[in-house]
Amino acid sequence: MKKGKIIILIILLIIGSIGIRKLDLNIRYNMGMREYFKYNTVLTEKEKELLKEKHLLVGVYNDPPLAFINEFNNYNTGIMVDYLSQLEIELRSNIHLKVGSEDYLINAMKSDEVDVMVMENTDESKIEFGISEPLCVVKVKILVKNNSNIENVEDLKDMALVALERDNADGRINKYFEHRSNVEIIEVDNIYQCFALINNDIVVGFVGDDMEAAHFLNVTNRGTSFRFLELTLYEKEVCLAVQKENSDLLNVLNKGILELKKKNLIAQTQYKWLGEFNTDSIDLRHIELAYKVVIAIIFIIGIFSSWNYVITQRVNTKTRELSESKEELRLIIDTMQSGIMVIESDAIIVECNDAVTGITNIPREDLIGVNYNYFKALEPFVDKDNMNKVLNVGNAYYYVTSQKIASNKSMIIIENYTEKYFNEKRARQESKMIAVGQLSAGLAHEIRNPLGLIKSYSYIIEKHCINEICDHAILVINDSVARINKLIENLLRFSKLSNDEIKSVDIESVLSLILDLEEKNIKQNGIKIISNVTGNHLKQVLINEDVLKMVLLNLINNSIDSLEGVDREEKKIHVAIKIEEDYLNIKVIDNGCGIEKEKLENIFDPFYSTKENGTGLGLYIISTEISNNDGRISVESNLGEGTGFDIVLPIKG
Repeated sequence: MKKGKIIILIILLIIGSIGIRKLDLNIRYNMGMREYFKYNTVLTEKEKELLKEKHLLVGVYNDPPLAFINEFNNYNTGIMVDYLSQLEIELRSNIHLKVGSEDYLINAMKSDEVDVMVMENTDESKIEFGISEPLCVVKVKILVKNNSNIENVEDLKDMALVALERDNADGRINKYFEHRSNVEIIEVDNIYQCFALINNDIVVGFVGDDMEAAHFLNVTNRGTSFRFLELTLYEKEVCLAVQKENSDLLNVLNKGILELKKKNLIAQTQYKWLGEFNTDSIDLRHIELAYKVVIAIIFIIGIFSSWNYVITQRVNTKTRELSESKEELRLIIDTMQSGIMVIESDAIIVECNDAVTGITNIPREDLIGVNYNYFKALEPFVDKDNMNKVLNVGNAYYYVTSQKIASNKSMIIIENYTEKYFNEKRARQESKMIAVGQLSAGLAHEIRNPLGLIKSYSYIIEKHCINEICDHAILVINDSVARINKLIENLLRFSKLSNDEIKSVDIESVLSLILDLEEKNIKQNGIKIISNVTGNHLKQVLINEDVLKMVLLNLINNSIDSLEGVDREEKKIHVAIKIEEDYLNIKVIDNGCGIEKEKLENIFDPFYSTKENGTGLGLYIISTEISNNDGRISVESNLGEGTGFDIVLPIKG
């Protein structure tokens, strides 16, 4: 992992830890992080002296169950009274209570008759007094019967709720419902009247302090018959107030309040007074248990994550190694000239290499995962009858084999057999032609002797001819002798081809010479010759002149013969020679009869001819000579449209 990413991760962990800590402090102690660290300290010597100097007089107003006078013993009691008793123990100071009305106690605070007063934390109170951290939070909620269908405020439309007059003294409850659901608020003096109205179905529920309602239900054992709605109308933080200038005393009280919360005394006191019906009291014992469970879960997750990380790293390493091996294998397979396809039993192509794409002109991504029967170009290669055979597809030859590699998979190998096919064919032809060449030389010599005698005696017989039949016989003999003599000349040329002499040649002059030799034949057949030499044609080039002449003469003669059935005014032969830096490009194109596609690949074979009286040696001789001089020849032809030969001959340096 890069350094920057590690730093970002650390920062995020720190921010997350701070956020979690803030949330934890807010849940546990209802205070912020700054306040917690400020008050989570022991009392200073100055603060201890402050507590020794005087007894604290705390004013508490009558508001059950926070504080009220017990009817049986006339003692002050309530949740706040218990809080102050516990605070007295924590601060090791004497705290005395003074009970009175809220207005009386506020005046007593201002006149220093009381040191501390229980007070709701409001904007107004914070302006006038120093307010401590909250001892508890009283929530104004709605209480309804358990069997009621009321789940939210909207369900209270056109219904009535009961409230204590003192709870609604500031009108906040009325203000809340003023524009909501047309709820009627009925005010009464005490909590007993509230539940009497509810039990008599005059109202559907109670709205007011949750602690007071919970306390009443706890002491009357009615908790199972009622429930609070989730909604909280508003909250009241019950705090301790001191004079503004008594900041040291305020710090002491806040430290004591934090200790009460840390020792879980707040929750335990509320449980004592409110029982199981306490709505939002948080017992730190439950939190500690939850934290232990969370820590255990985090520990388990940490161990699992560490183990998973190690396993993941190993898997990633192995995966990377496998991926690299796969890429290496893919590279090796793709560099193979033979096409490879892996086929599932349902004819789906699961893998293939680049050679298959080159053979079929179908992109690899289009082949993978597709049934091979969808591709016409694959038909010859997947046909079972073509396995272990040489196939002719287009202008190429392929040898196809199939091999089973799994229970439901097989591999088809398509080997490009073109070069090997032609090499084998050429080897067979050459071995055959060596024997034929030797035979031709001897046969030509043996035939010429009696052929000379036939020609001589034919000349003598011709002088004694007395009628047309005899003259015709002599003419046939002479024509036959001429044809045999031409065949002998080709055989002799076949047995002894051109020499290897390389010399400086003027290409334009050679082309002009060949066209002059064929001028009579061209004019008699009404053929239009279009010739041109391009490139650096003024330059003398080093080339085998005999081969050049042989190529031009043979191809032009073949083109003249192919134009026999074409209209006189349409007969055309185009001869184009281009001189490049290191090779000569010759194109001879005619618009003659053309050659059938199935015969085209055999035209360079010896003794194969498409002409009625052809010997089949002309194209074989020039293709052999071109090959011997490191050149190449190719042909394109369409039946009835014409033929074009393309020859490349190297220019010697």
